[in-house]
Amino acid sequence: MTAGNITMKRTPKAGTFRLFTNARIHSLGDKRTEEALACHVFTGAILAVGKSKELLGRYKSLKPEIIDLQGMTVLSGFTDCHTHFCGYSLMLSRPNLDSVRSLKDCLKIVSGYLKGKRPGQWLLGTGWNKNIWAEGRLPRKKDLDAISPSNPVFLWGKDWHTAWINSAAIKELGLDSEIPGLPGGLVERDRDGRPSGIVREEAANQCYLRIPKPSEKEQREALDLGQKVFAQMGLTGFHTMETGAEFSLLQKAHQEGQLHLRAVAYLREDSLTEAVGLGLRSGFGDDFLKFGGLKLFIDGSLGSQTALMLKPYSSGNSFGLQVADYDQLLSLAKTAAQHGIACAIHAIGDAANKMALDIYRQTRNLDRTLRHRIEHCQSVAASDLIRYRELGVIASVQPIHLPSDIDLIKKYWVGREASAYPFGSLAKAGTTIVFGSDAPIETPDPFKAIQAAVTRQRGDNPESFYPKERMNIKQAVRAYTSDAAYASGREKVLGTLEPGKLADFICLSDDLFQVRADEIGRLKVKRTFIGGREI
Repeated sequence: MTAGNITMKRTPKAGTFRLFTNARIHSLGDKRTEEALACHVFTGAILAVGKSKELLGRYKSLKPEIIDLQGMTVLSGFTDCHTHFCGYSLMLSRPNLDSVRSLKDCLKIVSGYLKGKRPGQWLLGTGWNKNIWAEGRLPRKKDLDAISPSNPVFLWGKDWHTAWINSAAIKELGLDSEIPGLPGGLVERDRDGRPSGIVREEAANQCYLRIPKPSEKEQREALDLGQKVFAQMGLTGFHTMETGAEFSLLQKAHQEGQLHLRAVAYLREDSLTEAVGLGLRSGFGDDFLKFGGLKLFIDGSLGSQTALMLKPYSSGNSFGLQVADYDQLLSLAKTAAQHGIACAIHAIGDAANKMALDIYRQTRNLDRTLRHRIEHCQSVAASDLIRYRELGVIASVQPIHLPSDIDLIKKYWVGREASAYPFGSLAKAGTTIVFGSDAPIETPDPFKAIQAAVTRQRGDNPESFYPKERMNIKQAVRAYTSDAAYASGREKVLGTLEPGKLADFICLSDDLFQVRADEIGRLKVKRTFIGGREI
C-alpha cells in the first residue's frame, strides 16, 4: 500500500486509527505539502501521509475517526530546546517585570503582589532589567525595603544571572556582613561592607535554592498551567535545565499520567555523582521523559556584563566573569563522557565558547555517540565557527533574545558586533542548530523566535542587524523540529510527519511559508495534537 512515496506494510483494523483530512501538511518542514494524515489511536504513530481523496478511499471501509482540519496549515510539533520549565511554570503566577521601563513601576507591580501575604512569607519574581530603566542604575535592598519591610523578596533579573533581594531576604539567607561572597559568584556589598541587595551568578543560584520550596500542590498546578501555555503556542516538547528536584517533579507527573508534553531533562553538576552511581545515561527514559545530560556553566550573561570575552568590554577593562575553573570543568565533562552522559555547556561570550569547544575537543574520543551542546553561543570568534561542525557540537541558541540585546551589543561589544548571534555563519559551517527561549527569561512563543532569526529586526525597525547572519524559514523550522529531535536522540520518532513517527503536530490558520517574514511572529496556533490526540 502506498501514500504518495510512502509504503505501508499492513492495513490497520477498523476503529483503531484517526484520519486527518483537508489540511495543508508540511510533512518535512519545507514548502512541499500533503493533504491528509492517518495515525494509530493507541500508539500515536503515523500510518500514512498523502492526499485526502486517496486516504479516504483506502480506509473508508475501516470506519476511521475522520477529523476535518478545514484547510489549516499543519507542521510537526515544535520543541523548545532550552527552558527552565518548572521555574517558568511557577513564574506564570508571580511578578513578571519584563519590559517594565522603570524601577518605580517595578516596585509598584511588586507591591501589588505583596497584598495579603503573611509577615515572613516569601515573594519571588523575575524579569527586571536595569538596562531599560529610566533611573539608569542597579536597584538596591532599600528600594524593596520601602515596600516590603517584613516579607523577604527575591527577584531574578531578566537574564537570571543577577538577583535583587531586600533586607528581610538577606537576613533569612544569612548574608550578613560577616559572611563572605559565595563561591563561584558575587554577593555585592555597600561601602559599609553590608550586602547591597544584588547577588550574582552562582551565589544567586545558591541563594535561590535556600528559599523554602512551594508546596507540591502549587508545583503541580503550575506544571499543568505551564504545559497548557506551551501547547497553546505550538510547543509539544521542551528541554529543561534544572535540578534533581524538578526532574523528580516531572517523573511523578509522568507516573500519574499528567505529563502531556515530551520532556528532556538536563541536570546540574551537583547531580553528576548520583547519576553516575545510578548508571544513568543520556537518552534513558521513554517517549515522554528522557534524561538529556549534564548542564555546566562557563560564564555569565551579556545583560550583566559577565559573559566571558576575549577582549574587554567597551565600557571598561572587564573581560566578564569565568564562573568555574577550566580544569574542574574538563574533569566534570570527562567523567560525564566516560559514563555515557552528554554535556550542555553554558557559554555566551567568545572566550567562553572557545573554552567550551576546547573541552569538547579533549573529551571527544571518550564517546563519539554523545550529542554535546553549547548553550547560547551569543558571541563566537570567526576561527571557532567551523569547530562546531568538526567536533559535532550542537549550537543551542535563543533567537528571541536578539531584538532586546541589539542595544547592549552595540554598547558593550563595540567592534565585535558582527560576531554576535552568528546564526547564518554557524549554519553555513554545517552546524546543527536548535532553538529555544530560555523561558522564563523570554517568551517561549516559537513564532516570535523564528521571526527574529529570519529578519534580525527589532520591532517595526526595517533595518536588519547584520543581515548576513539571517537564517531562512526552512532552517528555522528545522531548528524547532527535526534538528531539535536529533539533539535529544529522537530523530527516528519525532521531528517530521512521516510513517512510523509520532503524530505530534500543530495547526495554524496561516501558512508559515507564505506570510511575510515580519508577520511570522503574529501567527497563532489553532489546534495542537500529541500522538494524534488533541491537547
